[in-house]
Amino acid sequence: MSAEPDQTCFAPSERADVDAIERQFSILSGHEIPVVLNAMPIIAMVLNRCRQVVFGNRKFVEALGVPDIREALGKRPGEAFRCIHAAKAPGGCGTSEFCAHCGAVRSILLGLAGRENVQECNINRKLGDSIEALDLRVSSAPLALDDEHFLIFSITDVSHEKRRRTLERIFFHDMLNTVGGVQGLLEFLVDEVPGDLRADAQLIYRAVVQLTDEITYQKQLLAAETNELETNMTPLRAADILEVTAATFQNGEQARGKLIETCDNCGELVFSSDPVLLRRVLGNMVKNALEASKPGDVVRLGCNPDAAAVEFWVRNEGLIPRSVQLRIFNRSFSTKGLGRGLGAYSIKLLTERYLGGTAGFESTAEGGTIFRVRLPRGAGQPPVPKPAV
Repeated sequence: MSAEPDQTCFAPSERADVDAIERQFSILSGHEIPVVLNAMPIIAMVLNRCRQVVFGNRKFVEALGVPDIREALGKRPGEAFRCIHAAKAPGGCGTSEFCAHCGAVRSILLGLAGRENVQECNINRKLGDSIEALDLRVSSAPLALDDEHFLIFSITDVSHEKRRRTLERIFFHDMLNTVGGVQGLLEFLVDEVPGDLRADAQLIYRAVVQLTDEITYQKQLLAAETNELETNMTPLRAADILEVTAATFQNGEQARGKLIETCDNCGELVFSSDPVLLRRVLGNMVKNALEASKPGDVVRLGCNPDAAAVEFWVRNEGLIPRSVQLRIFNRSFSTKGLGRGLGAYSIKLLTERYLGGTAGFESTAEGGTIFRVRLPRGAGQPPVPKPAV
C-alpha cells in the first residue's frame, strides 16, 4: 500500500504498489480467468481491494485503445477510461466529490463488501480534444483466488439504448399532442358540418380516435417492456368491463359479419385492477379472436369468479395449430406477417408483470380457442356471487 494515503471525499485512496500489482497479475494469468473473461462479449476486468486493474479482457484493451493490458495495470477504471473527474482529487478515481455520485464507484464498493450488484453510470471522458458522454451499465462480483480477494467488474455501453428511449419519449409526446389536437378539432367539426358531410366527418373522427389509441398502446407497451409503466389500481365492476369491451369492437371493421356475445357470470362482482391496462388486455384478446374467425362465427367473452380471483375469457371457434401454440406468447411471433406479433405477447406481459395475474389459453378442435386471464380480486371486495345456471 502507499505509505501516506491521500485525502478523499468518498472512497479510500490507498493503492497497492507496483510489486503487488505484478504479483496479482501473475496469479490471475496462471488460472482460467483470462480464458473466461476473453470469451465474454462485454468489457470485463479484475480489480484488487484498492480498486486497481490487475487484469482485463480483450474488449477492455480494445475500448482503451492500448496495445497491451499492462498499460492499464494499477489504474482505476475511471483513470483507465480517462474520466474527466478521475484527476480532480490527489487520490485519483473514486476520491473526488463527483465520485460520490458515480454508479461505477458505488458498484465497486458494494462488490468489495461482498455484494453482487448492477448499477448505472454516466461518465464524460476525454477522447482526444473532445469529450465523449457514455451511459454505462456496470456490475461487480467478488472473486477469491489463492487467498487473494478480487472483484470482477464488467461494463456494458447502453448509450444507444438511452438515446433511443429519449427519442421515443419525445416522439410519443409530440405525436399524441398533434393527434390530440386534430381529434379535438374534428370532434367540434362533426357537429358543425352540413348534414350531407356528417357521415364522412364521423368516419374521419373515428379513424383519428383509433390512431390515438394505437399510438397510446405502443407507448404503453414500450414502457411495460422497460419496467417504466405505472399502474393505477381502482375498484372495477366486472360486468362493466365486459360491456365496454364488447361495445368497443362490435361495430368495428374486424367484427364485420361476425357476432360478439357476452356471458356474464360475475353479477355485481367488484375487484381491483388497472382499468386502462385491463381494457387493453381484453381488447387484444377480442381482436385476436375476431381475426381468427370467419364471417358468421360468434366470438364470446365472459368472466368466472371464485373466492380469490376473477377470470376473464374470450372464445372463438377456430383451432390454433400446435406449432403456433408453442410460440403464441413469444415477442414478434405472428402468423400474420412482418410487423405483427405483439398482441398475444402484450396480453401476457401486461397481465403477469403489471396486473398481478396469469394469462393462458387452450385450443382444441372440439372446443375452439379460449384465452384466459386470471386476476386477483383484491382485499375487501364483496362476496362472490353464485354462478348463473
